[in-house]
Amino acid sequence: MGLSKALVLAAAVGCAADEVPPSTAADSATNAPDVAGTITGANVVTIRARDFAFEGPTEIPAGLTTFRLANAGPDIHHAQIIKLDEGKTGADFAAAIKAGGPPPSWARVAGGPNVPLPGHESNATSVLAPGNYALVCFVDTPDKVPHLFKGMVHNFRVVPASTPVAPDPTPTTTIDMKDFAFDLPITLAAGAHTFRVVNSGAQPHEVQLFKMMPGKTMRDLQAWAHSLAGPPPAAPIGGVVALPPTGHAFFTASLEAGDYVLFCFFPDPATKKLHFDLGMMKTVKVS
Repeated sequence: MGLSKALVLAAAVGCAADEVPPSTAADSATNAPDVAGTITGANVVTIRARDFAFEGPTEIPAGLTTFRLANAGPDIHHAQIIKLDEGKTGADFAAAIKAGGPPPSWARVAGGPNVPLPGHESNATSVLAPGNYALVCFVDTPDKVPHLFKGMVHNFRVVPASTPVAPDPTPTTTIDMKDFAFDLPITLAAGAHTFRVVNSGAQPHEVQLFKMMPGKTMRDLQAWAHSLAGPPPAAPIGGVVALPPTGHAFFTASLEAGDYVLFCFFPDPATKKLHFDLGMMKTVKVS
């Protein structure tokens, strides 16, 4: 959220989804326990976000992987996964975005956990193929300088694993991202949810889930997202950062009763408008 012009350039980053061959897998040694809020069978990778750096492993096994983003800074952060061609780094990606011009063809968005509140966690789960990756933060609050330009980039490699790929979890709810709308039920039950997020649009899309403050509306959040003036009318509680067309991922969240809003902050390359201004926002009632 709070995305800058840098993300307008990133919108055209290559969107080809990577497939994991059946011979690669998650390492079962760090599998999540079978409790509410976790994905059974997923390799768990904890990423700590500070102002302005990520702390995390530099090598992980391929397969079904849950990234847990722990926000230890006073500012908000997300962790966009970027798949890079061999020989490229997150610093190369940041430099290419900062230089302007066409985005690099050697980089592709691949999901990742979206913004939690400072002091809280969010998560995202997907299957990662072996290769070269980086985590970057495009958030640009409070000074309109994207955090990746402040060094918030973390390189890591995904290496082949020797055990079978864990199956996708069974979702409680599916969020279908289109050009430009979210398709999901408008009412949900309070409690633990496993969301399957699928991009059926032609552009990259993300989902950021907010819990609205009492008396506030989706339009209040839309106005605040443009001005960033005054206290926010909602609290971010996670989601999935940009996925390519046909891509899918999962996230878990425990929802209390109340009003929630889904936003896509990704920009449209043609109009430069953020997707929520093109209609990609939705209110959901939890009870």
